[in-house]
Amino acid sequence: MAENRRYKNAVLDDLELQEGLKTLNPKFGDFVTRVAGEAWGLPLISQKTKALITIAVDVANQNLEGPGNPFGAHINMALQQGVTREEIEELLLFLCVYTGFNKVASGFGALNKFFEQRSLQQRTAPMRKNDFAARDEKGKVTFYVLLWKRKGITLELFDNYWKDVHGPVCARLPGQNQYWQLHLANNEGGLWPTVEGIEQICANEDQFNGIAELTFQTDADRQTWFKAAAILMDDEHNLFSKAIGYNTSYGNSKTYVDSIPTGDPNGDQGLLKFHVQVKKSDTASVDAFRQYMQNSFAPAVASSDAVLKFRMHLFEEVDNSRPDAAGVVHSESPEKQYQAAFEIAFSNSLEMEKFFASSEYATATKEMAKYVKGLYPFPQRTAYTFVYDGKMTLAGQRSSRVAELITKIGATNQLKEDVAFLMTGKLSTPNPQIDGKSGLGHYLQGVQHFGITVDDMAKTMEFYIDVLGGKVALLGNGFIGPVLQNNLFQKEQIEAIERNVDPRSLGVPDLVDGSKESLDVRFISFGNTVLEVIHFRDAKLTPNAPNVFQKVPSCVGYANVPHISFHVKDDVNLNDFARILEEECQRRGLTEVVCNRVIHVKSHEERKKVALKYYANKFWNDPEYFIEGYSDSDFGDFYGWSLFYCKGPNGEQLEFNQVTRTAKQNFIRAQQEYNNAHGTNFVWPSSPFKEQAATSKSVGGTMSDLVRNLFIVGEPMNVDGFVTFFADDALYKFSNFPVVYGPKGIKEASATLVSKVKAVHHEIQAMWEVGDTVICEMQVEYIRYDGKVFKLPCCDTIRIKNGKIQEMWVYMDINPVFS
Repeated sequence: MAENRRYKNAVLDDLELQEGLKTLNPKFGDFVTRVAGEAWGLPLISQKTKALITIAVDVANQNLEGPGNPFGAHINMALQQGVTREEIEELLLFLCVYTGFNKVASGFGALNKFFEQRSLQQRTAPMRKNDFAARDEKGKVTFYVLLWKRKGITLELFDNYWKDVHGPVCARLPGQNQYWQLHLANNEGGLWPTVEGIEQICANEDQFNGIAELTFQTDADRQTWFKAAAILMDDEHNLFSKAIGYNTSYGNSKTYVDSIPTGDPNGDQGLLKFHVQVKKSDTASVDAFRQYMQNSFAPAVASSDAVLKFRMHLFEEVDNSRPDAAGVVHSESPEKQYQAAFEIAFSNSLEMEKFFASSEYATATKEMAKYVKGLYPFPQRTAYTFVYDGKMTLAGQRSSRVAELITKIGATNQLKEDVAFLMTGKLSTPNPQIDGKSGLGHYLQGVQHFGITVDDMAKTMEFYIDVLGGKVALLGNGFIGPVLQNNLFQKEQIEAIERNVDPRSLGVPDLVDGSKESLDVRFISFGNTVLEVIHFRDAKLTPNAPNVFQKVPSCVGYANVPHISFHVKDDVNLNDFARILEEECQRRGLTEVVCNRVIHVKSHEERKKVALKYYANKFWNDPEYFIEGYSDSDFGDFYGWSLFYCKGPNGEQLEFNQVTRTAKQNFIRAQQEYNNAHGTNFVWPSSPFKEQAATSKSVGGTMSDLVRNLFIVGEPMNVDGFVTFFADDALYKFSNFPVVYGPKGIKEASATLVSKVKAVHHEIQAMWEVGDTVICEMQVEYIRYDGKVFKLPCCDTIRIKNGKIQEMWVYMDINPVFS
């Protein structure tokens, strides 16, 4: 209920209000949120009083009706601040003296209309035991396809091929949030009450057999799917004679109510469900038709307790430019097109008849003939789900029939990760025509560094630093411990056990406890790449001591001395990548490619059984990867480094690593120092993130780069560097803190956070550029001085002018960090 959400700032804290403003115009919504949010944040007048003032201004200005009017939103704001209807009515009476009786009369009319609509929408909501409508909210846009089976095949064959062959192919295409197949019976009439002036039975040629409903989180995701869908078009002629696709715009596919517990059906749902196609009246405009469907019809239907589910789509016109496939029609004449569709479900026939006899149904259809000329209900026979919440279902992975058999027999082993991974096709060579990816290259962002083991550390540093001009990114001396021992040398240790030889004979030092050898490491940046220097020495000696193993000849004829480290993308789980790499190589017969684990084992069989969380070595305090005496260490400059070692197909030494957090800052610092010293302009590879919104600029422009650099500089709590990105008069609003201005204000306001937090890490999930504004969605990880870690959702809006940040609004709840 709205009354229960009393906000500290009625604008900045009300995300629904902000979304409503943006539907009028994105820039307008952003501007109003920023300006009004600051005004509502002023401290002396209460939020409740301000809400009443906005209503008074609306009455005085007569902003009560019409598109974009704020009156309803301002009443909602007042209710959220605890204002009652009686108080609003008293306010209107008071305004009679100062604005005039006629203006107040219009105000009372608009107020009564608001509460009538609100009562209709909420009338029976408390009576429902469960409402699962929110689970469909991620799907913002829809592709809704009516499908006719081809002649010459039975309905049974059509059903089976569609759900067990075609469906799993479609499920593998990128971009989908949900993918349902809805298998239907013909529209024959007799089930739906007659509404005067409205046609309900369609012609024989318009009787289709099924609907494919696909939802997407963004239009960009939908376009991604369209680009990959050629493989589906090649299969259409096997079962379809006609396929008419309707698109919905952002927010025009909505589930109003859903009391059905299962959102991902696979077969008969055991209830009555209809998919009703709607044609607008010839005399009604598209806007009037949509307003009726959204504001009158849908709320009335959804308010009935007899309705289990109500979901509605408002369609755009069919794109008839889409070419026909072989034997499959893709175009539809305007007079045959639908302008909307809705899905409605009842638990049984009695509940359906109760609905048709109800006042809610009478209200819904009272003025229908003004806006609708055709209402065509198609009964649902079965429904199947192939993608749900962005992931392939069991039916999507294995086909509907196989999923049914696994469920009936209770074969839980078929649900295990190794079986699912094998059957989803991820081990097969990817088809570049489908996703543009080949092998495992899409997990990488190039080579991160080249490594070499050296004998004389002092000479090495002199040569690469003083002579060649490299810059130190990271350095560390005296690394020891069993995690490191296993991480670097596990394959050789197993080989020594199998051959019954001393591991030292295979070039394996003893780093376990520091009583024998230790490791020194240097990372040297050369701008566009990095050199890693490693050095194994007697643990009792200094880094200037010689390497514990003798040098091999430097002739290029000798193999396996250097090592190469590949840079894995930041959004890839390094443990998962190690597993995928091994399995892909095993499939190809490259059995020498073996990845080390970080815990001790005595054989390759033991190594294969090690839990996934022990595949990679992580230099941070990860709760899922805690090794006593190691994971609780202070990793210093190496904080955020992670890696695993691996042998290549010819025995060459490989490494795969990720560089985040403090380690990343050090590499970027060294790269910038190298650029400054040598007049180069190398940049650190950006973390990948999802491109959103077809109307936004492509991410990666100068504004987005500035924002990413802002985060990088701020992650080690470098406030002095952070504030250099802001204009002298910049506005800065961080979470629950007050608005401050300019670098000095930002620095002073950050003192509390800096005293509590030693480091921050930003995981960018999406970034948009709109005009002069960058919008960034991310997860922000805060590491406190007491070792506790908090990962919080965040969205920033950042306005940039002349290369400096003019305004920055950080929308997040920071309270957990201070708990």
